[in-house]
Amino acid sequence: MNEFIPIKILYISSRGDAGAGGENYLLTLFRNLDRKRFQPIVVLPSDGSLRKPLEDLGIEVIVIVANHGWLTPDSAWYSLVAGLQTRVKTIADIITSQHIALVHTNSNHRFEGALAARITGIPHLYLAHIEYQPEMPLFQRLPFSQASFAELMSELSDQVVAVSNSVSAALAQHVADDKLQVIHNGLELSLFDVTLIDYANQLKEELSIPLDSLLITAVGRIAFDKGFDCFIEVAKRVLQHHKMGVHFILVGGEENIDFSNLLKQKVTDYAISDHFHFLGFRTDIPNILAASDIFVLSSRKEGHPYVMLEAMASNCAVVAFNCAGVEETIEEGDSGFIVPIGDINAMAERLLLLIDNIDLRQALAKSAKQRIKEFFTAEKTATELMTVYEKLLQQPKKLEGSIAIELFLQNCSELGHLGEMSVAMNERLRRVEHLADFIQNNPITKSLCYLRKQLKSLV
Repeated sequence: MNEFIPIKILYISSRGDAGAGGENYLLTLFRNLDRKRFQPIVVLPSDGSLRKPLEDLGIEVIVIVANHGWLTPDSAWYSLVAGLQTRVKTIADIITSQHIALVHTNSNHRFEGALAARITGIPHLYLAHIEYQPEMPLFQRLPFSQASFAELMSELSDQVVAVSNSVSAALAQHVADDKLQVIHNGLELSLFDVTLIDYANQLKEELSIPLDSLLITAVGRIAFDKGFDCFIEVAKRVLQHHKMGVHFILVGGEENIDFSNLLKQKVTDYAISDHFHFLGFRTDIPNILAASDIFVLSSRKEGHPYVMLEAMASNCAVVAFNCAGVEETIEEGDSGFIVPIGDINAMAERLLLLIDNIDLRQALAKSAKQRIKEFFTAEKTATELMTVYEKLLQQPKKLEGSIAIELFLQNCSELGHLGEMSVAMNERLRRVEHLADFIQNNPITKSLCYLRKQLKSLV
């Protein structure tokens, strides 16, 4: 390898917008990647808010449109399938023209990069941020078992990097030991140290609540897997005992509007609106955490929750449901509290204990920040990942081409187009049926039929 020319790596992102854990992972990685050794190029599925921070880091961004987020309508699903062949060919062309040496897919529900890497004969790395999620739109349409999903990850990858031991364990039976590695998420601590100094009271001033209020915060996409319905139930129980001086904060974009409306209705029904604040999507998460005293992770599923690390770095005492990655990060009773997933009473009890005991809050927060400093830094994550890159790049070059993938892509294209035609024909048939019903039930038609019968009777 020529040490003066950085090696190009193509990153496939699952989202075009910033704010979620996987996208924060990429931005943090790129700030700590040795850019003299590696040059990142990023493929986004939409031209969203992630583009600017990437370009601000001097990273080339390529948009290849793909909608993986709303596949319930048949038309959306068939459109995604019909375009797979074109998307893979586009990525393969980028690999060839830009002399890409490795593809890194930053998601477990994007396959285009893996297929393009196989066709062009270059290594592919899957970054597994979370365990298999059958309720995701893609996997509702492709109902794999956990075992089949793990086998697919192994088949399409030269290396699988899991962000926690829990995620790794879910894949281990079908991914060879030498192809599977755990690299935990890491943070840039300096960012959080600055916000703790500059923004400690800003959120309370924004919400017009007393500066001595105690803030209990949760952050994440407003979706069922984040468990914010549990967070509201916990808030209800806590506020029955401590209504004065305690405020709950929920931060996150509304990925599921129906679920979001349900949460807001619950807050209204429980009469806790004065002490429960929906902040929506925010880009200043470090500032919000700097103003918070306690952080709650109410998720039903995670991989290695990025925002929990951010809370620990922000001097928050943490109470977390025991989803994947939590036990590897928090030492129960020392750097946070861990309760069973869905155990609302246990979480409320831990929060009440922390509300009443400032010394315990501060001790947990101090220990949590020390855990981040020792084990979960961005520099450590980037260093370990670059070592994996080097290992993959030193492997013997593979032959280009795969007849199986080429045939698969062609079949997907034809199936997708047939599906689109079927949807269009069904829509036309529906309109014809609607027109027939309209004609049959139209008053003029009925009058003409009546008149015709009368004329027949006269004859």
